[in-house]
Amino acid sequence: MSRSARLETEAPADPQAAAVSPAGLAAGTVGVGALLVANALLRIGAVSAGIAVQFDLSDLANGHPSGVAVGLVGASQAAPEMLFAPILARYADRLGRRRFLVGGPLLGVFGMIAVALAVHPGQVGASRLLEGIGAAAFVPTALGAIAAATAANTAARARASGAFEGSTLIGYAGGFVVGPFLYHSLHRGCFPVLALFYTVAALICALRVRESTPLPASPLGVIWRAIAGPGPVRTFIPAWLAVNALVGAFYFNFGSLLKRSPVAGQTLVHGFDERVIGLFLLAWVTLLLIGIVLWTPVLRRLGGPRTMRRSVPGAVLVVVALFAMNHQPLWAAPIYLPLAAVGILIQAGFGPAAVNYLADCSEALAADRSALMSFYTVTLAGGGAIGALLGGLLSRFLYIDGLIVLGLGLTVVAWVSLGSVIRRDHALHPAPA
Repeated sequence: MSRSARLETEAPADPQAAAVSPAGLAAGTVGVGALLVANALLRIGAVSAGIAVQFDLSDLANGHPSGVAVGLVGASQAAPEMLFAPILARYADRLGRRRFLVGGPLLGVFGMIAVALAVHPGQVGASRLLEGIGAAAFVPTALGAIAAATAANTAARARASGAFEGSTLIGYAGGFVVGPFLYHSLHRGCFPVLALFYTVAALICALRVRESTPLPASPLGVIWRAIAGPGPVRTFIPAWLAVNALVGAFYFNFGSLLKRSPVAGQTLVHGFDERVIGLFLLAWVTLLLIGIVLWTPVLRRLGGPRTMRRSVPGAVLVVVALFAMNHQPLWAAPIYLPLAAVGILIQAGFGPAAVNYLADCSEALAADRSALMSFYTVTLAGGGAIGALLGGLLSRFLYIDGLIVLGLGLTVVAWVSLGSVIRRDHALHPAPA
């Protein structure tokens, strides 16, 4: 028997996997619930900062920010998250998860203080590196703990996957309100206030999340082969990167474009008030939350791969609606809002289905759940960095139309590559006759 096989069969069970039984579920609820709350708070701080930084860059450039500079600052937060996630997640499995769940948000506190002191786009980008490292410590570790708590219970895993994605979107919704309104009131003084969200997240994890027993982690080569070798995770990489690049392109660039001074021929580049932008983004995320609730029973029935593919066309509807709004008078924009709303509800199924799929993949190496789930963070951040840079470059020349063109291309990549994921899943789990 190979070393990797021995590690898979002989690794002691993760203590949090006791949550599979009814008694375990009752005992583990506090820890999982605390993780969900901490994740939401972390996202509120991070998203608020991401939006406020875009406004700050626009103000520093007197309403005419460089799309490339905005994209680079966005990538400066995403790149370290991508690079450090697998390393920190492996040590979380080896040393115990709680210290990483506490330390990650604390790094975010230092990051917010550094952003508050920055007065140049380069300094802002350097300050956001700390936020990226903090997210790399927290997110895959939290996902590993949740995957362990729902081992061998598909219904609980579907609910937990939806709940984690829901807590993430609640954080986005909160960030899209808190960031614009705080920046409008305090300008650069908003960043120390945002550090409080990271502080509370760290306290919750310190007080309410139970420490996991350190497990005999596999060699890095075994983990790398599980992710990059032939198998379900590698098959999923193109689709997950494409979707995250789409999210990153809009998240890191859209706010600055809406706030930018008006440009002839593009209605949505309009110099909107920060609070209006925040409410627009809040409506977007609220629809995603509703969509997750609607998709959860479908996810339990169809499984991750088919649910993801059915949700991808929603992104096409959204970008088509945005294109129509961008090239019609502003008073006509509400005509296309129902089309955008339907598209958002459809695309909402992708996130929880992806988390569910990766949690299923983590069963291959139970002692390395956080390390395997770091793939979520690596591709989330890597795709976000790619989207931030490409979106910034295209928006420099085409403004919002550049994001729309990029969005359509990435949607096609995700749709085509998910065909391979579904075929592999069918081969491994053929439908009963």
